[in-house]
Amino acid sequence: MIDPPPGGQGRRPVGPTRREIVRGVRRELELAGLESPRVEAERLVAAALAMSVSELGLSGGERVDPAAAADVARAVSRRLEGQPLQHIEGTVDFRRVRLVSDGRALIPRPETEQLLDLVAAWRRARSAPVDALDIGVGSGAIAIALLDEGIAARVVGLDVSDDALDLARENARRASADGLGLRRCPPGIWSALETGEAFDLIISNPPYVTTPEWTDLDPVVRDHEPRVALDGGGDGLDVIRTVVSGAGTHLREGGALFLEIATSQAPAVLALLEAEAILTDCRVRVDLAGRPRFASARKGRSD
Repeated sequence: MIDPPPGGQGRRPVGPTRREIVRGVRRELELAGLESPRVEAERLVAAALAMSVSELGLSGGERVDPAAAADVARAVSRRLEGQPLQHIEGTVDFRRVRLVSDGRALIPRPETEQLLDLVAAWRRARSAPVDALDIGVGSGAIAIALLDEGIAARVVGLDVSDDALDLARENARRASADGLGLRRCPPGIWSALETGEAFDLIISNPPYVTTPEWTDLDPVVRDHEPRVALDGGGDGLDVIRTVVSGAGTHLREGGALFLEIATSQAPAVLALLEAEAILTDCRVRVDLAGRPRFASARKGRSD
């Protein structure tokens, strides 16, 4: 008599383990030249299996059935076709909020989280509730974070894109951001506001890539994120000029304007701010890498 193999009457393990799947995906991504194949492999497999990366790591020995393996293969195929990892995962974390992420709006970047740090520091010096205007609300990342962290009590979010506004509404519902009001605005922006409507804070991560730069962007960005959220015109300053020119009119006394800008734009943006007599304390601040990335000003007397 021949003894059956361990594990039962001739049964063999079916399918690879989750750990083996991750290794295989990592090899595919390495061959494709992706920069962080191990991290991306873990995130892709976790997303396809509808679990967190930590859960995946704790269950690496579990077998993957054919249907789940097919889900992984589809996710990997999308990434190799150049789709952003965040779109495949379907979500992106921004500050304390998890947002739906897809092609309707720009994927929130870590630099923009640093912009919120500057705004939070400004807010700590104020005692009264803050009304905020977010120009180019996109996915809703900045507006929802302002409400979630108590920086603002009410936020009006403007965007030229109906698709972006739909995504922002979806994310606001998920985050229970009841203080967010969304409006479509024309390219000129300010006619979307009521006469005399003013805010304590105006914040914007506007399109600031120049048109020539946009054509040379990584295809992962250029082909999968909205051009309207990236392309700021010939010198990248089209939207920034519009924001700066109208900010003073729609800021309350003592209110502040905060912008994210391209690192090459610091002198030009500072000049635009200083040309507005109603704006004072005009500054450009650096990001964590030491690059000039954020511009700010306030309405009121200079200290």
